Amino acid sequence: MQKKLIAAAVAGLIAVPALAQTNVTISGRVATGWESYKLSGGGFTGHDSESRVSDQSSRIIFNVNEDLGGGLKAWAQMDMRYGNDMGGIAMSGNTGAGFMGSWGKFTIGRWDVHYGELDGAIGGNRAGSLQTLVGNGIMSQVWNGAALATMGNGTRTPNLLMWDSPNWNGFTARLGYSTTGSGAATTEGNTNRANGDPGAGRSWTGAVRYNNGPWTAGLSYWNSNAESQVNGAAENDQRSTRAWVGYTFAMGLKLGFAWDRSSLDTGVNGGASFRAARNAWTIPVSYAWGPHKVYGQYARAGSHSGSAIAAGTGGRYKAHQWMLGYDYAFSKRTSAGVFYTKVNNASMGAYDMFGLVVNGATATSGAGGEDSRQWYFGMAHNF
Repeated sequence: MQKKLIAAAVAGLIAVPALAQTNVTISGRVATGWESYKLSGGGFTGHDSESRVSDQSSRIIFNVNEDLGGGLKAWAQMDMRYGNDMGGIAMSGNTGAGFMGSWGKFTIGRWDVHYGELDGAIGGNRAGSLQTLVGNGIMSQVWNGAALATMGNGTRTPNLLMWDSPNWNGFTARLGYSTTGSGAATTEGNTNRANGDPGAGRSWTGAVRYNNGPWTAGLSYWNSNAESQVNGAAENDQRSTRAWVGYTFAMGLKLGFAWDRSSLDTGVNGGASFRAARNAWTIPVSYAWGPHKVYGQYARAGSHSGSAIAAGTGGRYKAHQWMLGYDYAFSKRTSAGVFYTKVNNASMGAYDMFGLVVNGATATSGAGGEDSRQWYFGMAHNF
């Protein structure tokens, strides 16, 4: 019996170094609060307001990496999203695996690409709701009179092969390709020919960024085609280009500017194109002193053009969004604040804040000229 125990102890000591070669870290974010959301105008007479507790993309992230020698590492990330309000948990966040080294990082999985670049670079805040992210809101949306789409699908792009560069004196780059197209027409894995060709949908994206000292700047492109459909079925193709620049002053003031050109084609395969394109721009401002920080941001989606837009009506699809907020950092990890966000549409526009349908709130009815606003009181803790 004693010999067996000694053998087991020796085996355990031998196994420890092998296990230690794989490093596992756990991190995440808890973000939740109370919101009051309201719709007005546009002739909408249904459910037009609600107040509720809402989760703001809380998550638990597991990161794994193993040193393979020669500067090469294997890595994996599992991003579990859960709701503080209604519960539930799913591995629906940025999740993937791959290799990394001095040449950069290779990813196979699903990841946020393109649409979130602005708020990560020149906008964003510490404790606000998803709806305060103007770069993800009307700066990423196109309304063609019949459909509203968020470039990059407004969520993680699945079936993604992606390369991220190392940092070259402040410059970084990204190149990604997905075998999945955009929008509801995407039927990846569908073998029913009547519903389209599951091998024809595809998306690709590229970005170049600079972040060094007080300056930040970048350029990002998104190009996505829906699954190839039989004649008479709807298409859902997206094109988007955006550029941004920002500067942070030593006393805590940060200024930015971004421009976006995006288009949406929901025409019929084998039939007429149904395309709309628009330019949009935004100016984010923030100022931090001690644990305090205030935010202000304005964005405007301009006149529309394209086959989906009747002659002389392009200006009726305009919209603008603005956000004001304040948060207080109790520590480097915990903050709380209050935010106000408003979207105003022209007579035929139906833009809205980011993430409302996914987040469970009442979305706009799609009626032209309908406006929306949100008060949000929330907190966030990063760990």
